[in-house]
Amino acid sequence: MKLTFWKSSGIMALTILMIALIGQIQVRAQDGVVIDDEDGQLSSRVWNTKLLEGVWRTTITPRNCETGVPIPAAAFQSLFTFHRGGTLSVSLQNSTITIIRSSGYGLWQLGQGWGDYSFKFVHLRIDLATGAFLASQVARGTLRLSRRGDEFTTDSSTASFDVNGVSLPGMGCANAVGKRFE
Repeated sequence: MKLTFWKSSGIMALTILMIALIGQIQVRAQDGVVIDDEDGQLSSRVWNTKLLEGVWRTTITPRNCETGVPIPAAAFQSLFTFHRGGTLSVSLQNSTITIIRSSGYGLWQLGQGWGDYSFKFVHLRIDLATGAFLASQVARGTLRLSRRGDEFTTDSSTASFDVNGVSLPGMGCANAVGKRFE
C-alpha cells in the first residue's frame, strides 16, 4: 500500500515536471522557435531559428548542367510557398514567351542538417499559341536555409514528361536565391 502511494506520487511529480519543461517552448510559424527561460525572457542559449514555412520571393538562374556555368540572361522571378506539413506551391514563368507554365505543386522535407531541405514539384507546360499540352515538368532539388532564416539558396534539376509519362530528352539545371516575403 505504501509502495503504491510512493510510486503514484513519483509518477505524478515526474508528470508535473515534464509539463513545466514542455510549457517553456513556444513555436511560431514565421518567427521560428523561441525558448523562454524561467523569468520569461529569451534564452541566451538558443538563437531565433526561422522555419522554412512561409512565402518566398525567388530568383531562379538556369545553368549549364554539364559545366555548371550560370546563364544570367535567362534568370526569372518566382514565388515559393512552403506550407506546414510538407507541401509546396510554386508560381513561375521563365523568359520563354511561347510556353505557359501552370502553377507548381509539390513536397518538401527537412534534410540531415539544420537548414538543409529537399523539395520537388510538378507543373504543366502549355503551348501559348494553340493551348495544347506540351509536357509536365518535374523539378527536384536541395535547399539551404541561411542561419538567420530569411534567405535560402537552391541547387535543382528538371526533367520533362509527355502526356503518357514518358521521359523527354533534355534536362534543365538551375540555382536560386530566395528571400522571405514579410
